[in-house]
Amino acid sequence: MKMSTANKIAYSQLEWANQEKIPLEGYTKRVEDNIFDNELHPETKREYKRGKGHELDGMRAHMKALHSSSALVVNVFDYWRRQNRIQDIASCLGAEGIINSIEFEKTHPITGMLDRTPPHLDIQFTGVVPLAVESKFTETYHRKTRRDNKDTNLHIYLEYGNIWVGIPKIRALAESICQQSGARTEFEYLDVPQLIKHILGLRCSYPGRFSLVYLWYKVDSNEAEQHEDELTRFTFRTENEVSFKKMTYQDLFDKINKLPDVDSTYLLYLEQRYFSVF
Repeated sequence: MKMSTANKIAYSQLEWANQEKIPLEGYTKRVEDNIFDNELHPETKREYKRGKGHELDGMRAHMKALHSSSALVVNVFDYWRRQNRIQDIASCLGAEGIINSIEFEKTHPITGMLDRTPPHLDIQFTGVVPLAVESKFTETYHRKTRRDNKDTNLHIYLEYGNIWVGIPKIRALAESICQQSGARTEFEYLDVPQLIKHILGLRCSYPGRFSLVYLWYKVDSNEAEQHEDELTRFTFRTENEVSFKKMTYQDLFDKINKLPDVDSTYLLYLEQRYFSVF
């Protein structure tokens, strides 16, 4: 039986852990075993503990999973916080101007919707033009865009007309998704309801300018091709209303490799774990 792309990624992570002789009980025994240098910046740890994603606590803490998206995020980004070089990594993502800070699991409540879970961005760089990052690892390779999730059901958001002012194309896209029959939309791999929710939250926090970067892990496959096509369609249907950029983790790693004075152990860790597999 052909292995799915998501399972290929999970298997490659298991092979890496075995080569590194990391003790496993399904997940790693400690979060630190799944993290570069076996440590998180104290602020990063506080931000994840404050969140509602159960990333750090318990035997089945999400960040203990080898295929964890949050582990990928901190393995790539937390190094730059610990090195006091957040401007460098933000510039690799296309940030404009001076960046003052980085925050993981940043929330952006949507005006008037206090009973809804606010959008959680994986990473946010704060500066003259805030830059937010939505990160995807294995999630890219699952058909999971649904309209029956209470937190991403766009019908609810369309009832609040004031939050759509100035973004008629994005509102039309939301209405189009709501009108489609069944639980799945025309976007099978790209979670468009989630992205629209992020945009609404960011606009409530930053009525001026901001950028949203969609950062995903690419494995050559039919699913990746369809995902890229959906990203292109989403970009076209939202252009001129929001600064939306797309980038693969592979492209980001290429940019990181070109930065000066980067710790060779960090680069080797990322390459061996994530970027020499496929």
